[in-house]
This record gives sequence, C-alpha cells and structure tokens, in this order.
Amino acid sequence: MRVLVTGASRGIGLELVRQHARRGDEVRATCRDPAGARDLQALAAASQGRIQVSRLDVADPASIEAAAAAQPGPLDLLWSNAAVYPGAPGTPLEEGPLGTLRAGDGLSVLATNTVGPILLAQAFLRFLLRGDRPCLAAVSSGYGSLALNVGTPYWYGASKAALNMLHRSLAFDPGARGLLVLVVSPGWARTDMGGLRAPTPVEDAVSGMMRVVHEAAPDRSGSFVDWMGRPVPW
Repeated sequence: MRVLVTGASRGIGLELVRQHARRGDEVRATCRDPAGARDLQALAAASQGRIQVSRLDVADPASIEAAAAAQPGPLDLLWSNAAVYPGAPGTPLEEGPLGTLRAGDGLSVLATNTVGPILLAQAFLRFLLRGDRPCLAAVSSGYGSLALNVGTPYWYGASKAALNMLHRSLAFDPGARGLLVLVVSPGWARTDMGGLRAPTPVEDAVSGMMRVVHEAAPDRSGSFVDWMGRPVPW
C-alpha cells in the first residue's frame, strides 16, 4: 500500500508512519520541519527505504502544491492528520475563555485544521484516483461534533466541525467519485497534544483507526466514526 501521512513528526502521525511501515507499506511521511523531526528521521533510517520524509506545511498553500508536484505516483491512502491545538506543546497559539479570544489565533487554527486539509485533498486527489481502493482519512475529533458540544474549545472545536463538513462535501463531490472519504476521531489518545492523562494509548488508537479504514465499505464514504468504528454524531 502507498500511503501519505501529514503531521508525521509526532503523536498520531508518527505512530501511523510506524505502524504502516511495520506492515510493509510504502510511506511518504510529511511534516513542517523534517530536519528537526528526530524521531521520524530515526524511524525512516531504520525502515529499509519504506519511509520517505519530506516537507509539507498544510497551512501554506504553496507548500501543499510543491508537495503534490513532488508526489512520485499513485496513492492508496492519505491520512490528513496535521493539526494544531491551542495551548499544546510546540505551538504559540492560545485559546482561553470568552473575553480573551484573539482573531489571529482563530485564523491560524482554521488555516491548519480546516482550510489546509481540503486544499491538501484537492491537490492530491489525482494521485488517489489512480490508487487501489483509494481512501482519504481525515483525522478529526469528538470536539468536532455539534451534538456533543457542552463547552467545546471555541477555535479547535469550530475548526474540526468545519473539517468534518468539508470532507462530507468531498465524499459526495462527482469529481471525487471512486474515493472513499472517512472522518475519523482518535478519541482522547496519549500524545503530546492529548497529554499523559489520556486514557487511550496512542498505539491502540492508531491501530484501531487503521482497522476502521481498511475494513470500511464504499457505502461508508462520508461517515464520521471513532477509532473503534462507532458512529460519532455530527
């Protein structure tokens, strides 16, 4: 299987790369700063050529286009995983209570979590449509559910809800016919973003997400599910 992963330098993205490579898949692992992605580079060095690391910043349309121009051939699976969470380690973005919200933070979160992923889908669609049983899996969050919102963080929740809507639209776009589109929530996984109190080991969340994607029937395109395959309310 030929796989592309965004946000591959840590957390869920890094674990996706690790588990796909372990399966023997060919993985193009992308992130904003490949030179600084030590864990990813070490994984690639030990992969016997199965992992290729390259730069892709989903918040930068020019970077998306450059990455697409460098895509070597068809793709079978694209994990649209790159995202930011205000206040998480490694990001200067903040999100406090009402009265402290800043426009710049909100626009930056939306650029990375919402606008970038659909531009990514647009740029790589032609490679996916040449793949075998192609799938685009957008990594979302329970925070993207309107029905479950009982005080969701403003910027992050809105960015994931909009991500969900855009990929639901993609699933029914005639131009994407033949592409399986899934929106998948990893739940509260133990990563830098999720924190040490998260109940689900990242290895379990990722293996579950991979199983959901591999077992999904074509009529599930446009679905919003969690890492165990259970429907998440919109």
